[in-house]
Formats: sequence, C-alpha cells, structure tokens
Amino acid sequence: MNGWGIGFFRDGQAFVEKSSEQVFVDDQVHESFQRLARVIDSRIIVSHISCPLSGGRHSAHNNPFTLPFLDHIWLFVNVGRDQEIEQYRSDNEPRLEAEVKAARIFEYLRDALVSRMNQYPYGSLYAVLRDSIRKLLSDYPGNYTFFLANESVLFCFSNFRRLLLLRKSETLGDILLVTSVGERLSPEEWLTIEPDESSLGQLMVIAGPDVLHLGDI
Repeated sequence: MNGWGIGFFRDGQAFVEKSSEQVFVDDQVHESFQRLARVIDSRIIVSHISCPLSGGRHSAHNNPFTLPFLDHIWLFVNVGRDQEIEQYRSDNEPRLEAEVKAARIFEYLRDALVSRMNQYPYGSLYAVLRDSIRKLLSDYPGNYTFFLANESVLFCFSNFRRLLLLRKSETLGDILLVTSVGERLSPEEWLTIEPDESSLGQLMVIAGPDVLHLGDI
C-alpha cells in the first residue's frame, strides 16, 4: 500500500489529510492514520488507501479530493478501474492539479451537476446526480466505484465492485460503515450490496446512520 488519505468536515469546511507513506508497517497501522481516525469529529468521514495499481506515489495523487460547488464543499474518492477519462479537461474553476483518473472523474461530475442544476434549478440532487452518472458512463465507459459527500449526505455508486455495510451502536450514537474492500473488516455480519450485471450500476444515498435510497440508476 503506497499511501493513504482521510477527508472530513468541520464547521462547514472540508479537510483532507494525506500521506505517501505506507498505511501498514510491520502489520501495524500508520500512527498518523490511527490518530486522525480517533480524533476526527465529523458527521461524514471518507478514507482511501492507495495501492501500486492506483498511480503515483506522491501524496497529492492520493484520494480524497475536494472541490466547492452547488453551495457545498465536496469530498470525492474513486476506487474504480479501466476508465478512459484521462483526456477530460474541465472548463470550470477550480481545477485539480493531480494527473489521476479520480481528479478527472470528480471534475466531470462537478461540471455535469452544475450544468444540470442550472438547467433544472428545482430538480432533486439525487436525480441530477443519477443523470450525470448515466452521461459519464456513456461518455467514458468503464468500471466505476466512487464516493461523493458533502457535510450532510454521502452518495455511493458502483457498477462492478460490491459494497459492504455495517451499522453499529457507539457511545455517541449509531454509525454506518461503508467499504469497497472485498473482505469484511471485522467478524460482524456485514450487509453486501452487489451491482446487478444487467443494470448500469447502483446508487446509494446515506445520511447519518441511515440508507435513504438504494437502487439502479
């Protein structure tokens, strides 16, 4: 594992901490990663561990990425593969400097969401994102699994990789864990969300510990 990143929200702002160092050293989780995971107080936390197949070793290439649009600050993590989107160039500002697929996918979705919300200002965010993903799959076919979040809601999309969910009760209340890691992270009973091969993919909407929607796009 080449590096890691954690994204979270505080006072309406998104923060990202990244490192190019290995997250596991001698079977121990990196100290900084552990410390951040313990002290972050955020309604939504997204994290990503990089592997050799995901690109360069510089920490700037690591997920999550952040962009401001539609009156929110957004976090984005991509764990897909076989996408031909490197040539996409956004006409909007700001642009992400990292030359990795995740940055281009994030910019594409930002551009599509902003454009469609301008056309349909009273449309629901879910419907606009669903249509934007359909267009992404048409323009740049590939295997996609990504997570898009603002300070209140998390969108999870996958058309090839299964997602695992676990709801837990903690001291401060219920939490919902979502991962795209193939194996369960604990011995507990995780719920498996498997994309249907006959569909374009599944989009899930999460707020707090609750799944608000799960369905094919």
